[in-house]
Amino acid sequence: MNLFKSVISYIKNTEIYKQYRYYRKEKGGFEYDVKYFTTRHRAIFGYTPDFSNPQTFNEKIIHRILYDRNPIYTILADKLKARIYIAQQLKSLAYNQEHTHIDNHQDSRILMGGGGG
Repeated sequence: MNLFKSVISYIKNTEIYKQYRYYRKEKGGFEYDVKYFTTRHRAIFGYTPDFSNPQTFNEKIIHRILYDRNPIYTILADKLKARIYIAQQLKSLAYNQEHTHIDNHQDSRILMGGGGG
């Protein structure tokens, strides 16, 4: 746990993090998130990114952070919550399959997949 605290304190003492916290505290808002990520990306990779039209993997991740605020990502990032969510989805899928009437064998192969002949 000591290593974790030292990493956190290192991050909080960087100049770019202090600028980010200042802008969030004083100004707040989305445009400062974009400015923070642009400055950080430029410092790390050496070029100015275009987050509205991402090309690289890193740009795509930041695009998702900035523009896609889907709450499912928070659930799936937590291992326990992800297991619970997946179990619920599988239960509902199994329930739907139990209550679907299939007329012939060929239709069941189409619905269930699996290949074979």
